[in-house]
Amino acid sequence: MNRFKYNLKRYVFSGRYFVRNALVVMILATVISIGAVGIHLISTSEKDVTAKDEQTPMYDPDGPVILDMDQPAMIAEISKDELSKIIEENGKVEVSAKKDSVLAKTKYDMTSKFICTEDALNIRETADEEGEILGRMYVGAAGDVLGTEGDWTKIKSGDITGYVATDYILTGEEASAQAEDYMTDTVVVKDEKVCVREYGVETADVLYHAAKDEVLILNEKHSMNGWYNIRLADGSYGYISEDFVTVQHGYSEAYSIDEIDAVKTAKQEIQEELEAEEAKAAEEAAKAEAEAAEEAAEEEEQQEEAGEAEEKTETEEKKEEKKEEAKEEKQEETKSEEKKETKEDPIDTSATDLYLLAAITYCEAGAEPYEGQLAVANVVLNRLRSGKYGSTLSDVIYAPYQFTGCQMSTFQGALKTGGSSSCLMAAQEALSGKNNIGGCYYFRPYRNVNLGALGSYTIIGTHVFY
Repeated sequence: MNRFKYNLKRYVFSGRYFVRNALVVMILATVISIGAVGIHLISTSEKDVTAKDEQTPMYDPDGPVILDMDQPAMIAEISKDELSKIIEENGKVEVSAKKDSVLAKTKYDMTSKFICTEDALNIRETADEEGEILGRMYVGAAGDVLGTEGDWTKIKSGDITGYVATDYILTGEEASAQAEDYMTDTVVVKDEKVCVREYGVETADVLYHAAKDEVLILNEKHSMNGWYNIRLADGSYGYISEDFVTVQHGYSEAYSIDEIDAVKTAKQEIQEELEAEEAKAAEEAAKAEAEAAEEAAEEEEQQEEAGEAEEKTETEEKKEEKKEEAKEEKQEETKSEEKKETKEDPIDTSATDLYLLAAITYCEAGAEPYEGQLAVANVVLNRLRSGKYGSTLSDVIYAPYQFTGCQMSTFQGALKTGGSSSCLMAAQEALSGKNNIGGCYYFRPYRNVNLGALGSYTIIGTHVFY
């Protein structure tokens, strides 16, 4: 004990070690204080968790089960069997998820849908090449994917359900990514029996009569001057006035075989009506000419029976005058059939220009006789020689609002082949200098032209050149 007191006096209460001992005491006090505060905070947190658990039960047996994805520990507290029982009994489970866990959709979500990438793709009843064709769709058509069977996909587009080869459609993420590129607008006919014409002008031939609410595929690229270039169910193209249709943005749908056949039949009937009208007009003209000739013969016979020389002389004079008038009229009527064949300076050009000239000749006069094809080729070259329509053959052919044939779907194919052997030959002869229509710059279907308003013209086939 004496020894302990001595050490306290020497090392603790001695003035020599006072500063050091004070610092040690302060450090010990600080450590004890921090430990007390920590213990207090832990105790308070445990009380709050216990209170929260007591206030919020896992689920209400009489209400929906709420699974909070922010608190996975709550899910773990419910066993698999117990959760299945709750779902069966209550028939509902509410799930609360974090906002950042909801996936945003792409701009064009084509989930469970398809887009057609092949032109004139057949839809078959069964998943094989021998299956009956139920319908057809064109590039840009879309619909629902119903399933797959080998290399075939079962789809529904419009009212048609069937199978198409999977290689010719886009689906899933690929369809979503390219949805905007394949978007194909349509037009819906507003009025009854709207004319679809060969070209975008009121005087062009009628190809088809579109019915009210009929849906046609819009080809915006070739639409112009208040006319929409449209595609019919059978795949052919024409023009319809924008005043009689409403544009729908989106995708086209498949056409049934019945719809396609109906369009073909209607177009054929219109063509037959036009041919019948032309035949009737020709028959009436021939009949009128025969009647006029008969009347002239009767008048001549009556004049010969008059017996008076003066009257007879006057009759002869009148007869000669009428013959002369008839001759002039005949010349006026037949001047359109005269061949104004001339020899022009040959045009030195490339093979590309040769096929370009043959292609426009094919699209403008492919169904005409050879003389008509040669005439069309010379109209193009007359414009080139004049310099008023462009300095190159390409400038002349692609000049705005001139040759609508270059807007036809067959034009691109004709650029590679010349269209036909006769059109290629007509282009070659025209370039070599053979000209059968003189200096004509224009041509149109003659039944749409007032021939009396033309000073000089030539009719070849169904075209009048002036």
